[in-house]
Amino acid sequence: MVQPVLHRLPLAVALSAAALALASCGVNERDPHRFEALAQSVASIPVSAEAEGQAASPASSATPRQRAAPLKVELMTPHELWDAREGLVAKEGLGKVRRTSAAAPAASAYPDFEAPAPAVPTERPSTPTARHVQLGAFSSEEGARAAWSRLSRSTGGAALSGLQPAYEAVEVGGRRLVRLKVAATAEQAQILCRDLAASDPWCARSGGAAA
Repeated sequence: MVQPVLHRLPLAVALSAAALALASCGVNERDPHRFEALAQSVASIPVSAEAEGQAASPASSATPRQRAAPLKVELMTPHELWDAREGLVAKEGLGKVRRTSAAAPAASAYPDFEAPAPAVPTERPSTPTARHVQLGAFSSEEGARAAWSRLSRSTGGAALSGLQPAYEAVEVGGRRLVRLKVAATAEQAQILCRDLAASDPWCARSGGAAA
């Protein structure tokens, strides 16, 4: 630490001597160029004394270092970075420069799934259209029930098998009547008109009673 200070002593002494010389000389304060003259005087002081006494720095005397190899950077995906952190990627592979294509689609975290196919509506079997066939009109419900029992025991009573009677109260021309009806398909209605001579107007229109 003492040697650098000793090398700087000649320069400090020279600067001090120059300052004293300038102070002893009468500087004209009215001279507009007095500061330039002072600067030139200071600049003319030789400063080679410090450079002569300094020893060569170890860095300059040493042999130049070999140039380091350029640093290689590897671009990795988040998954590869995680594997490298766990030690799953070989160390020699870290020096390679790899670039992933920006156009490559990112792998989806969710697997593709197919939407369920729309359910095909099942065709229901068409049910035959039912209609009410009138078997007769009576003055009371008791008379209509008695007529149902009589028709069921008659020769054509088999046509009433599985059918349920319906009793409909109406008023026609000021008279209260009860109609005896059954719900039947068109095919059953044809049989009722033929076997029981039903009084329904539909039988007359379709010709079932005459058949």
